[in-house]
Amino acid sequence: MASSLTLDWWPARQLHEHPVKKVIVCGRRLHPPLFSHVVNFPRLEIPLRGSYENQIESGDETVKTSVRPGMVLFAAPNCWNLPEWRPGLELLSISFGRTQTGISLISHKGRGYSELNSKKYSLQRPLTGPIPHILNALGELQAAGAASEPFEELVRCLIWCVEDLLRQPVAPTSGRALKLLEDIRVFLQSHYQYEITRDSVAEQFGITPNHLSRLFQTHGQMTFSKYLTLVRIDRAKHLLQSYNLKIDDIAARCGYHDTPYFCHVFKHFTKCTPAEYRLKSRTRLAKPEGQA
Repeated sequence: MASSLTLDWWPARQLHEHPVKKVIVCGRRLHPPLFSHVVNFPRLEIPLRGSYENQIESGDETVKTSVRPGMVLFAAPNCWNLPEWRPGLELLSISFGRTQTGISLISHKGRGYSELNSKKYSLQRPLTGPIPHILNALGELQAAGAASEPFEELVRCLIWCVEDLLRQPVAPTSGRALKLLEDIRVFLQSHYQYEITRDSVAEQFGITPNHLSRLFQTHGQMTFSKYLTLVRIDRAKHLLQSYNLKIDDIAARCGYHDTPYFCHVFKHFTKCTPAEYRLKSRTRLAKPEGQA
C-alpha cells in the first residue's frame, strides 16, 4: 500500500523566505579544474544560509562567483563547478538521476570537504510529469547560452515540482538495502574525484565497512572497489573525449594520484590506453554521418 513521505526535513520556510531571483549557470567547454564537481546528470545547488563560493566558466574564462540565498546554481549534465566550502553554509542539493532523485541537506563546519555534514533523502522512481521537460528546457537554454530570465522561471517551477513529487504517495520499495545501495551509488558518482575509501563512505552513511561490502556483493553484483573504479573510468572516458587535458590531469580529476596506475587500470577495463582511447573516440566522432 502506498504511503506519503514526511516532509519535516524539507526547507519550505527558507525557500519561501528567499525565492529564486537569480540562477548561476555552469558551463562545460573549458577544462574542469582539479576537484571540480561534474556528473552526468543535471543538478541544482540552492544555498539556504551563508555563502556558497564557486569557480565556474563564464564565456571563455573561469570566474569566481558567490551564490547566496535567493540564488541557485544550475549544472546541466557534464557541466562543472568548483565549490569553496565556508563555515556556516547550509545548502539544498538536488540531483536528477535516471532512476531516482537525490536530495541532500548539507551543512559545513569548516573549510575542507571532510567537514561536510549531509542528510540524504531520495525518491526511488524514474522522473515523470513535467520535471524531465523542464530539465530538457534548462539544458537546451544552457547549450544556447541564453540570458538569465528564463532560467529563473523554470528553476522556480522545478523546485515546486520536486516538493509536489515528494508529497505524493509512494509505493513500498523492494527493500531498505536496495535503497541504501542506490544512495551510495549516487554518492560515488558525485564524489569520485576525492580520496574516498570503503571506510570513509561507510562512515558517511553510518554503517560498517563490512556491511557496505555486503551491500555491493549481495545486491550490486560487484565489489565496492570495482563499482568505484567503473565510475572513475567512465568519467575518464568523458574527459578524454571532450578535453585536451594531459593524462596526468585526467588521472587526478578522476581520483588517481599515480598516473601509471591509472593507465594500468584504464587499459584493464577498456583494453586500450587512455591515449589510444582518445584517438579512437575522436576519429569516430570526426567521421561523416553514415560512414562506417
